Amino acid sequence: AALVMASSTPYVPPIGSAYIASSDGYDLSFATTVYPTIPFGFAVVGVTGGKAFVHNPRIVSEYSWAHFGSGAAPTVYMKLNAAYGSTVTAANVSGPQNCTMSATAPAISTTTATTIYPEPSVCESYNYGYNAAKDSYMYATNNKVTSSLWWLDIEEANSWSANTAVNDATIQGAINFLNSKNIRVGIYSAPLMWQNIAGSEFIPTQMLQGKTSPTPNWFPVGIMSQVGAINACVTATGFISGSPIWIVQYEDSSTSVDRNIAC
Repeated sequence: AALVMASSTPYVPPIGSAYIASSDGYDLSFATTVYPTIPFGFAVVGVTGGKAFVHNPRIVSEYSWAHFGSGAAPTVYMKLNAAYGSTVTAANVSGPQNCTMSATAPAISTTTATTIYPEPSVCESYNYGYNAAKDSYMYATNNKVTSSLWWLDIEEANSWSANTAVNDATIQGAINFLNSKNIRVGIYSAPLMWQNIAGSEFIPTQMLQGKTSPTPNWFPVGIMSQVGAINACVTATGFISGSPIWIVQYEDSSTSVDRNIAC
C-alpha cells in the first residue's frame, strides 16, 4: 500500500528510486552471521569491512542470499573514511590527480606503533577517496557482485578530519570513480553526522551520462519501529540539500539484522 500522510494526501515516492516504495528490506555487513527469513523486498550488502580498503569476506554468500531472498539484484554499500592509517600508501594517494606532496608532512603511513599520522591535503584526500571506491569496485567485480547503485557509509565511528574540505574531497573522489563506471551513488549518514563530517554547505556533485543528478539519502538506525520509519519517509528532510530520501533504517528486536523501509 502507498504511504499516506496524516492529511490523507497520497505520498509521492522519490523520482528515480531504485526501490519499490514502502517495501521492507535489510542491510548486511561484514559482521552479519545470522540471516533473517525470506522473502523480503530488497537488500543492501556491504562490500567493505570496517573501513576503506578492507574487504567483506562474506560478500559472495551475502550477495547470493540477498538476491535469492528478494528476487532482485541487491544494491551495495562501502565504508569510507579520511586518509589516515595504514591504508594511506603512495599508490592510494598519488593519483589520479597530480598532487604536490608535502616534504614536511607527507600523507604516507609507516607501520610503527608510535606513528602520528599527518593531515592529508585536499588533493591527496580526493585521490584516497577515488582509489578507495576503485578498490571496493574491483573487489566486488572480481566476486561477481554488481549494482547500479552504491551507497557511501559516512559515519563518525570512522576517522575523519576536523577540516571538512579534506572530508568533502574524499567523498567526492569516491563518487567520481563510481560515476565513471555509470554507477549512481547515495549517502548513508545522519543530519548531525553529515554536518560534522562534510559541513552543512557541501552538496556532492554527481554526473551520470553527462547529466547531473541529486544524491539520494539513507537515514541510519535510531528509529524504533517500522511505523516510525514510514513516517520519516514522509516527514524527514534529507541531510543534503535538494536530495531525496530513498531508505530509512529502523530497529527491530525480532532480528539481528538492520531493517529498512524504502521511501
